[in-house]
Amino acid sequence: MTIKELTVLCKDNGITGYSGKKKTVLADMLSKSGTPPVLAPENEAKTDVIEQVNTTTYNILPLSLYGLNTGNCCSKDLTSEKIVNALLPITVGIYLEKSSYYIPLCDNITIRPIGICFSENMTYDTEKPHIHPNFINPPPNDVRTMVDNETCYYESKVVLFKGSKTELILRQDCYAFNCLQHILTNNPSKKYVSVSELLGDTTIVEHPYLWMLLWKKTEHGIYFDCVVFTDVSVLRMIKDANTQRAKEALKLSDRSLLEYTTTGKMTYKEEKSKTVAHQKVSLFPLRDIDVLNKRTFEFRIKSTDIVLNDIRSDTSLWQEIEKTKLLDMINIQEKEIERLKKKCGEYGE
Repeated sequence: MTIKELTVLCKDNGITGYSGKKKTVLADMLSKSGTPPVLAPENEAKTDVIEQVNTTTYNILPLSLYGLNTGNCCSKDLTSEKIVNALLPITVGIYLEKSSYYIPLCDNITIRPIGICFSENMTYDTEKPHIHPNFINPPPNDVRTMVDNETCYYESKVVLFKGSKTELILRQDCYAFNCLQHILTNNPSKKYVSVSELLGDTTIVEHPYLWMLLWKKTEHGIYFDCVVFTDVSVLRMIKDANTQRAKEALKLSDRSLLEYTTTGKMTYKEEKSKTVAHQKVSLFPLRDIDVLNKRTFEFRIKSTDIVLNDIRSDTSLWQEIEKTKLLDMINIQEKEIERLKKKCGEYGE
């Protein structure tokens, strides 16, 4: 077994102190805990290409979202609202694929089926940067998937469906770095001095990048639908928006592309400890993209088919204020009940 698999077993069996341990140590910790025996190599190998086959089976436990379990999801806390929000569009994609439903891939000009994206042995994680020598201190991507020797990075968004008023908000780390890195690493021979030059290249190869989950509340509950945008289409959306913020976003993206073309590197920040301003841009793809404006979203996926367990909501000022108001009302009602009971007791005497 790999160190990663042994670490997961330690975690699942409540064993502490396993972080950073070697295979032999992890195997010993598991055997002492009463866990079924693990076959470990006699000494630490430099490669995991050849390993002994372990015929012992272990329970893989389901997590809070459809299609994810302790065997394929590396995220630390799948009851956290923030982590679930990142993975939710992906799990809807897994559900759609397994149900043989159509997943639309949009490049702002056409819509086509996305094809097969999720395999049985794929693993999922959140908040992972794409480490590459030509991209300096990159910000984390929302989702990373891995299968065999292929690693993919995605942006994911959960958006309330409002028809043509449906709003997609993107931050600077997405459009001015991660999206550009996605395009350039998938087109390694390409270099551009501006977004306009990039969008004018008819030979560029586009790849799925942004998973947008749409949700809508109905009388029967909350239902989901989704659309996936290519990496290049994200830039097309910003350019076509033609708002003041979109123009500023293009300037930031142009700066990154120019640096990459002239120096061969793209810098998110000079030092990891530094912070970067996050200029946001608002987009309305269901209004501004003609093929989406004409599309009818079906919302046939019920939220309870995707979200399988309770999720811990992140703390919100307004949620806490509402809770406080509710508690105040309960206290007032309890005092009134006590007053009435006392009054009835007086009449009974």
